[in-house]
Amino acid sequence: MTTISRERYASMYGPTVGDRLRLGDTNLVVEVEKDHTEGHYGDESQYGGGKTARDGMSSDPASRNATAALDTVITNVVVIDPVLGVVKGDIGIKDGRIAGVGKSGNPHTQNGVDRRLIIGAGTEVISGENLVATAGAIDTHVHFIAPEQAYHALSNGVTTLVGGGTGPADGSRGTTCTPGPWNIARILQAYEDIPINIAVYGKGNNSLPGPLEEQLRAGACGLKVHEDWGATPAAIDCALRVADDHDVQITIHTDTLNEAGFVEDTISAIDGRAIHTYHSEGAGGGHAPDILRITSEPNALPASTNPTLPYTVNSVDELLDMTMVCHHLSYDVPEDLAFAESRVRAETIAAETVLHDLGVISMIGSDSQAMGRIGESFTRAFQVAHHCKDQRGPLPGDSARSDNNRVLRYLAKLTINPARTSGMADTIGSLEDGKLADIVLWQPNSFAAKPFLVVKGGLISWAQMGDPNASLPIPQPVYLRPMYGCSGRALRETCVTFMSDAAIADGVPGRLGLERIIRPVRQCRTVDKRHMLHNSTLAEVAVDPETYQVTVDGEPATIAPARELPLNRLFFIA
Repeated sequence: MTTISRERYASMYGPTVGDRLRLGDTNLVVEVEKDHTEGHYGDESQYGGGKTARDGMSSDPASRNATAALDTVITNVVVIDPVLGVVKGDIGIKDGRIAGVGKSGNPHTQNGVDRRLIIGAGTEVISGENLVATAGAIDTHVHFIAPEQAYHALSNGVTTLVGGGTGPADGSRGTTCTPGPWNIARILQAYEDIPINIAVYGKGNNSLPGPLEEQLRAGACGLKVHEDWGATPAAIDCALRVADDHDVQITIHTDTLNEAGFVEDTISAIDGRAIHTYHSEGAGGGHAPDILRITSEPNALPASTNPTLPYTVNSVDELLDMTMVCHHLSYDVPEDLAFAESRVRAETIAAETVLHDLGVISMIGSDSQAMGRIGESFTRAFQVAHHCKDQRGPLPGDSARSDNNRVLRYLAKLTINPARTSGMADTIGSLEDGKLADIVLWQPNSFAAKPFLVVKGGLISWAQMGDPNASLPIPQPVYLRPMYGCSGRALRETCVTFMSDAAIADGVPGRLGLERIIRPVRQCRTVDKRHMLHNSTLAEVAVDPETYQVTVDGEPATIAPARELPLNRLFFIA
């Protein structure tokens, strides 16, 4: 038997079982747990001169796309996925969906070929050797303030935006909702030509159900209750009753000023029902100073946003100015300044970072242009993971050798958990069979900073590309540019608009002339903390109202602020 060294194998086909990869310039290392080629080394599918992706070799001359052959295959890639783990294999794509992760090729000439992953004359090849594949991230906290947000999101591996707004209106700058049927219709139409999946939240602040149901029937995927519109117990209860009737999610930004009640009153109004608790965090808003207590509730699906992540020496100074601008406050009004200062607490910001590392807070969103940066959620998540490993050591199950558990925990906050929370997990959120082929390919040395290539609905949509007038794709300047998936009808065939079942039944897509893929949100009312993969920790979280010190099951939850971070100046001009 012919053999080659592990080092040479990795250089040709990428790492295999037992090999490790460092992610970016972080201290995080993953180890390949499984390789679908194991036991069949030498039968890899690979494109190139003198390689195997040829007629009669790993390409089956008898397989047609109408029957078995894939449309696209990504070969020999390391998949990092909260559901699948850290595995090496080929990703098959057919009809814009993931056909499977396994070993591709020609079953007539190669051993171990997965019958779902047959290569034929009609199969495109993306060489995944020495690349990492993740599912596209889902940002569930987006203020629709500027359409260009989508391109910055794609440039950080985000392929789905969930939120609301109508542009730079003051209401949209402060709250993630698109109020009323007319506005919802216009935003749905506006996103027809923007290359990203979207879902729109209507305004949920109302004590009677009629206006809320009207928005769901108009195309909203759910409702947002925000303190700026009055997050009263009556409004919370009404929104949740409507959600229960229509199987949609409620997102909430609670009452910072404790005007209509305290955190206990909000928990009482929620009454054990599923709710996506925005700003379960240290300074983003919500009941001051103890909104973090809500993360103890099994029905709360907690998220925090990237402006407070990770906790650094600059966090407090930056966040005060952000709050003043975002919520239409004035330094000349003492009450406005007191409102902002009540939200920004170093102790709870530090605790937020720790709660993420413990898996108590389950998701990370951006809070785009409303204190957060839409193109930094992937980056911030793995900066937090790096900082926590540095300060807190390995997680249970990890070792000095690898950080698979920690990496999967933080990746789940961006992918499968937002999908489950929002009722979209049957379509997006992981690289499981049958899901939309929203796949982000990363070079390991720039993981979580800048993608190498983004596949959207099975077609390359966004990629690192050099000068289009050059003799090759690689001459400078190389930067992320729109590809064919962003153009023409292809965009609409590869992007999804999510909405309520009621809107679909009422004929909204046809009435508005929507041509994108339309999917309903489902199972929003049965999801709870147990479904938050790698982030389902239930603990007693308490906040001292005088000192703001946070404890988890009686133990202090704090961490020193970071003074320097990875995924920073090495990748971005500062």
